[in-house]
Amino acid sequence: MTNGSHFCGLEAFGLDLHFTAVGRGSGFAGAAWRGLIGQALFDAVCSFSAPTCATCPALGACTYPKLFKPLADTALPPFWLHGWQRGHAGWRVGIRWLGAGNGFSVGEWLAALSADGAKLWFGGAPAQLEHANVPATARRAWRRGEGWVSMAAALDLTGDQPPPSACRVHFFTPLVSKHSGDPLYGALHTRLQRLVQQHGDGAELPRLALPWRCQVLAQKPRRIPLARRLLAGTEWELELNEIDPRAWPMLRAGVELHAGGQTGMGCGQYEILAVAEG
Repeated sequence: MTNGSHFCGLEAFGLDLHFTAVGRGSGFAGAAWRGLIGQALFDAVCSFSAPTCATCPALGACTYPKLFKPLADTALPPFWLHGWQRGHAGWRVGIRWLGAGNGFSVGEWLAALSADGAKLWFGGAPAQLEHANVPATARRAWRRGEGWVSMAAALDLTGDQPPPSACRVHFFTPLVSKHSGDPLYGALHTRLQRLVQQHGDGAELPRLALPWRCQVLAQKPRRIPLARRLLAGTEWELELNEIDPRAWPMLRAGVELHAGGQTGMGCGQYEILAVAEG
């Protein structure tokens, strides 16, 4: 099933988290924010000093592996970062998750990020969550000391508009992919198919020989040193023409669901623009 808020059984939710954090950070901020957020969740739900999920008797009911870090290396978590920006009052960090049933766990997670004694640090300075807004609006969804003030609504994943004759795809963060040829389609299809199999209705997405005609307008390779490895990806600027109507819902859904690998730390985020926009 595919409609505006559902894509093959996937229902996505999101928030913009506003932190009172003055640290500038260094390098690729997504890795640092994922580490900070994940540690806060772990500290809130686990009494061990380090994860021992494989042998934990509470594994089946624990939010940490269920929402943030699945036990199986091949499983995709239903949570990922969706952009970040430093402002004069702190940082705004976007998050996304799948499943309305995870809203309660996310609320507990936000409480851990806002707790006075949490001792969270970003860029060498204290960080604390103050409030969370509905994406692209100023409407409060969650506030420190109060919790949910209005529950998050499902995001529009596909809309109901037919594909345009052409569009541009602009990447905000590196696309991490092993696929060759078209930079986007293989990485997008693989991620969406895995999400649908693990968190959706299990449907087989159409594997199209020619989903669109792709022209590379610009590319910027990124090699980002992380704590234990080197993250290699590319920020693309693409123009797509002759878009197959069957590929358009996938392209639209990817705006929120991302493409490629390392999406937990925000990789593979893009926007769709009109060709005339500069």
